[in-house]
Amino acid sequence: MRKPLYCCAKQLSRTGRSNISKGVVAVVTLMIVKGCYAVAQQTDCTSIGAHLNELARADQQIRQDWNLLEQDAKTTAAQRDDLQQRWRTVDSENLTQLKQIVTACGWPKTSKDSHSAWLLAQHADSDIAFQRFAKGLLEVSVKAGIAAARDLAYLADRIAANEGRPQEYGTQVSQTDRCHLVIKPVDDRQLVNRRRLAIGLQSLEEYEAEGRRRFIPPDCANSAIERKIQ
Repeated sequence: MRKPLYCCAKQLSRTGRSNISKGVVAVVTLMIVKGCYAVAQQTDCTSIGAHLNELARADQQIRQDWNLLEQDAKTTAAQRDDLQQRWRTVDSENLTQLKQIVTACGWPKTSKDSHSAWLLAQHADSDIAFQRFAKGLLEVSVKAGIAAARDLAYLADRIAANEGRPQEYGTQVSQTDRCHLVIKPVDDRQLVNRRRLAIGLQSLEEYEAEGRRRFIPPDCANSAIERKIQ
């Protein structure tokens, strides 16, 4: 069984920083380690692929529901609040499940399962420390020829954006309202396009145009045309 590094390391570091006696630290440390291994023993590593795919479907479904809601100009604030609450619940539950899987089994060993795990880590914005941890595992997987380099680029950009740093690949966007989509700050557009080309991503300009086609409702474009004519 793989040692549950993330679970134990994170909790032990917290224990070590607290101002309590060495004897208490030893007892608490033993309890944490036992708890981590209990989680590992409860996870069936032979079936994590199906589990990860199920979690990934839930991740995508709630986001598709949101996009449909935003496409409707008649959507109310109450409807948005309700869906956002369900969205937070899905992401929180998915993060808990992903942590348990990684603790027990390590990073997935197939490309498909790695992609599902990446998707969940990508949306684990409530725990940037875990995103960094997942990024380290993903880097190893990319070097081993399992995970996709583009997944690593997206996660690296996500962490940078969450930490207020410029992106290296320009993958993260912000929809300021239903009619406007912008790419979050990047370090240098020319360098970004070179990096994107190196891992098989379309240019930043093509990416922006595709994002607007996918997420901006048609009536926004119509309104823009009407204003231009007037």
